[in-house]
Amino acid sequence: MKTLILIATAMLMAGKVSAALDAVPAMKCGAFSVSPGANGTVRINGVKPKVQKVTFLQQKGDYQRVKIHWVVAATKFSGNYAMDYVNADDKPTMHVEIMRTQQSQIRISGDYDCQPQ
Repeated sequence: MKTLILIATAMLMAGKVSAALDAVPAMKCGAFSVSPGANGTVRINGVKPKVQKVTFLQQKGDYQRVKIHWVVAATKFSGNYAMDYVNADDKPTMHVEIMRTQQSQIRISGDYDCQPQ
């Protein structure tokens, strides 16, 4: 299931929208849920990411070892989350950090294990 979400995300990056993405179940990473949205777009807690970048960790097309970076608008405050989803050897995790607007602000971040919902 996780692999299908990652493949669909990479297809979106290439500009190819797949109707099959709508059938993929959601994934839960701590307080964040990654799920398919309308028109085959990925949603995080119901919000479409502003930025999405896929990086393969070993070889291109290897979705068992992939990193996906998202920048998502926060819904509970005015700001953004920087999210790094990493699936290495079928152990998916997500690192989330609140993006600071000033260097003097404290850094707030967390790491979460991910699992299908």
